[in-house]
Amino acid sequence: MIDDGSTDDTESAIAHFGQSVRYIKQPNAGPAAARNNGMLHATGNFIAFLDSDDLWAPNRLEKQLEVLKLHPSSDLLFGLESKFTLSGDENGCAIQNRQVMTALFREGPVILDPLKLLLLENFIPTSSVLFRRECLKEVGNIDRFLRQAEDYDFWLRFALAGFRFSFINAVLCRRRIHGENLVLDWEARTISTANVLERYRHRVGHHEATVATRVASMHYDLGSRYLAQRNGERAIFHLRKASPIGFAQIPRVVKLTTALILHRRSQARNIEHE
Repeated sequence: MIDDGSTDDTESAIAHFGQSVRYIKQPNAGPAAARNNGMLHATGNFIAFLDSDDLWAPNRLEKQLEVLKLHPSSDLLFGLESKFTLSGDENGCAIQNRQVMTALFREGPVILDPLKLLLLENFIPTSSVLFRRECLKEVGNIDRFLRQAEDYDFWLRFALAGFRFSFINAVLCRRRIHGENLVLDWEARTISTANVLERYRHRVGHHEATVATRVASMHYDLGSRYLAQRNGERAIFHLRKASPIGFAQIPRVVKLTTALILHRRSQARNIEHE
């Protein structure tokens, strides 16, 4: 277990398990650094994550090992995730892209083109993953400089390296939802996801157009959000990045013009107050 700088009684609670749990405490450095530290100290042939907000479903590893016996060439196995709060479970599939959902449930367990699907959506719950430790020799560590979408960046590197993915059509983990979840910060997550996709844009071959379209769409959504917040400068930045990729340009031009007017008025007010 990696304790990422907790300030509660985690250490004393873990002590009750004795030698059955290896406890390693580090100064707070974020989820990527914690996972990297855990992988560094791992000794088994496979690695599985369990984040602090999450729970593994009963028999989660057994289900993955059963699939691994049937498909021994699999390098990375994952499943579904459910969500729960203090008021009860929020059941249902979290996958949003219909093409991704159709492919997973039709093709499973072996995913024929994981890179194609990952470029459409990050559909892999981190706490559901089981992968071969030897893969790290090629994909490297998780990028500790990413505070959001660091897992997405990691899975993309597995796909780009040609590793084989298998999907288990079962809930393998449960995520606790509360106000401090990093994934609830939509703007930061969207910006990080767009930056990750841009990082690999020229390495995805004939999928490059898919990446360009998705990145443009995310910048359009960000620009629209900032415009609604009357932040003209940020709206202009993202709306300009949304040009001009295969979706209706008239609404974008209207929003960009509105953002420019809003920003100029804001600048004029600032000059008046100087």
